[in-house]
Amino acid sequence: MDNYKGIFVDVKEILDQWKSEQKLKTYKDLAIFLGVAPNTLDVWKQRGSIPPKNILKYIQMHSSIKSTNTISIRYFPDIYASAGFGNTNENENFQIINVDKTFLTEVLGVPYKTQYDMIKIYGESMEPFIQNGSFIIIDTTRNSLDKIRNGDVVIFRNSNNELFCKRILKNAFDDDIVISSDNFNFGDKKVKKSALKDHVFIGAVICSCNAKIFLNQIERV
Repeated sequence: MDNYKGIFVDVKEILDQWKSEQKLKTYKDLAIFLGVAPNTLDVWKQRGSIPPKNILKYIQMHSSIKSTNTISIRYFPDIYASAGFGNTNENENFQIINVDKTFLTEVLGVPYKTQYDMIKIYGESMEPFIQNGSFIIIDTTRNSLDKIRNGDVVIFRNSNNELFCKRILKNAFDDDIVISSDNFNFGDKKVKKSALKDHVFIGAVICSCNAKIFLNQIERV
């Protein structure tokens, strides 16, 4: 919205931009959207200026509409979960990215929530479900064994501070837990539930996406 910092602007250019952003066909439609009389836009053009209060109102309305069409994701660019033998990550800085809601829900099949976490995967043990170098989206509300469903792929940190991506298989009849790899070239590990008390479960993986495809969809804030 840097184009609107000054009061005196190319009014027609700004109004055309607003009309395009809101997918409106006519200036009359834009006037209705702005809550002003249709001839008000003509007055602005003649004066060569738009009142600051109307500029502010548009920015607020546009931001509100935009926020309902995107989902916020915390992206940790320096954190990699290992689909293999474990990764240690020291830098937990993240940045917020906004992703088109339709792309996530309809193309990737991600359930609608206002915020997710995202990291990258290093290793091949979860192929073909998760390819080496893929982005994964994590539901951090499923962050304990009780909240994790049988068969969920999860991100967890072990007692050595190593971050893993594995499938969790529960046994309904006892406390055995299988930490499983989808790639048959990697072995599974069977443990008692009590053996995982020092593990920190970050959340369940709900989506994996090729890096290039995902990068084409994100809008950095």
